[in-house]
Amino acid sequence: MDQEKGMTMRGKELEEEIIAFLNEMSNKPGGERTKPGCNIKHGKGCALGTCVDNEPRVTPIDFFNEGMTIWIAGQPGGKIANIMRNPKVAIGIYEPVDHSREQKSLQAWGTAKLINLKNNPEEFNKRMVSFGVKEAASGVIEEFVQMGAIPKEQEEKMREMGIKQFNFIKIVPEKVVLLHMRPGNIPLKKIWENGKATVKAGI
Repeated sequence: MDQEKGMTMRGKELEEEIIAFLNEMSNKPGGERTKPGCNIKHGKGCALGTCVDNEPRVTPIDFFNEGMTIWIAGQPGGKIANIMRNPKVAIGIYEPVDHSREQKSLQAWGTAKLINLKNNPEEFNKRMVSFGVKEAASGVIEEFVQMGAIPKEQEEKMREMGIKQFNFIKIVPEKVVLLHMRPGNIPLKKIWENGKATVKAGI
């Protein structure tokens, strides 16, 4: 019966299940800090796959979400350079396997868009605040100052430099596969694509 219900799932119903999964697994803002350091409430495991010139790259990352839209906070590096040359990406979101309970993991494919202070300052500043990244970044720099890694007189300059170099990677999925593992039952592979749902038994 459970399997039959899954096999007839509607696109909107699967969207809601995907969003609930992302809400559970994603980072959460930490609010106002009371001490130096990052105060973001970090989510579960996520890996971002990029590829240029037939050379794949997978980067462990943190992510936020707004509905099905995935937002990744990106420092300068290989993933940003790859996206600038090839915006097609894939994402995996998961937690350690536990065969004693029901678990879900997610794969998504889409086209990444870089949002930064230069190309979209309004959107960039909005996300910096709403995701708590601005507050967390300030806390990290304060921690480095306390450790002696950054001179106190350089604190504000380093903060400004970091913001100028920072990118948000915005991904609106074109296809999502939600794998639903169920102890004592056949796993379900729930596929969302262009608003439509397909459900297959097995992995």
